[in-house]
Amino acid sequence: MELSIIIPIYNNEEQIKRCLTSLLNQDLKLSEYEIIVVDDGSTDLSQSIVKQYAKKYKNIHLYYQKNAGSGAARNAGIEFSKGDYIYFLDADDYIAKNVLKRLIELCKINRLEMLCFNTKEIGADHFMPNTTTQNIQDISLDVINGKECIARHNFRTEVWWYITKRTFLLESGLKFPHDRFVQDVNFTARLLLRAKRISKINFDVHRYVIVEDSASRNSDTVHMRKYIKDLITAVEEYDALIKGLKHSNFLHYEEVVKKLKRKQHMWTFSIFIKAFKCRLNVKELKNILLRLKEMNAYPITSEHGEIRTSKLYNKILIPIFNNRILLFLAVKGNSLFNFARLVA
Repeated sequence: MELSIIIPIYNNEEQIKRCLTSLLNQDLKLSEYEIIVVDDGSTDLSQSIVKQYAKKYKNIHLYYQKNAGSGAARNAGIEFSKGDYIYFLDADDYIAKNVLKRLIELCKINRLEMLCFNTKEIGADHFMPNTTTQNIQDISLDVINGKECIARHNFRTEVWWYITKRTFLLESGLKFPHDRFVQDVNFTARLLLRAKRISKINFDVHRYVIVEDSASRNSDTVHMRKYIKDLITAVEEYDALIKGLKHSNFLHYEEVVKKLKRKQHMWTFSIFIKAFKCRLNVKELKNILLRLKEMNAYPITSEHGEIRTSKLYNKILIPIFNNRILLFLAVKGNSLFNFARLVA
């Protein structure tokens, strides 16, 4: 078995067909890869849809668990997996046609522990089934270690950004936390820092589908407060990572720390965005600022790069976020002039 693809699902009845169809439109034999779907307590037709696929395709396996979050579902998928390599995919995303065979070839020929590739962000009403990469057989790569990969590339923390060797993953002992948003950020960073043979290739593979009711876009107040809490946890975990590297002596140390700090500051930015959306009070925000400052994750510095692709966000919002007086005034006046609209 070459590859195990692990997909957690929770009420994804509208997206799972497209995801599974993309995985079946590949150039590997069904006997060469398996699709492991772990249902995290869905209450819609997701499980029924996957069952129909599993009856028709022998390489699709469906498992069920009580709702414990996508992290727990991914951990279960790892336990069930039999492939030499593992790939994690979200149910609302999909991959380009006929890309898996080349990815596995590159992993095996170069004895890679991790292989990272490109993604394209698209709207939910748009379908882009084919890779835009020309001459995929001619793809070249450099084999480097994970620290150099972080230093050289704009590394992502999402688990759909790479394929990993199963034995390497198991030997790392890493597990996804349960019941957490952004639960892959620490997992990915720690995996990268352990890797001795990794490559990042210019190969268009993944489709990140923008779903309006996804976890990161849900504006429910309780949901938003939980998201803020988990973002703070992510900042804390990266603070521990950076401190753990402090006495290490390796090439690219400064650049690695800079990249990790940049991620921290991105999450600080996101914390403020969500704080306005769920209307945190000044006292709550003061406590958050104190914790972020202790970890040097506040103020947000230009040294670590722009936080969002929109320059307007950086020019307008970061100066407000970095000025405590303006920040608190904005929070107090949020109900009056609905500042949340600016950060929507």
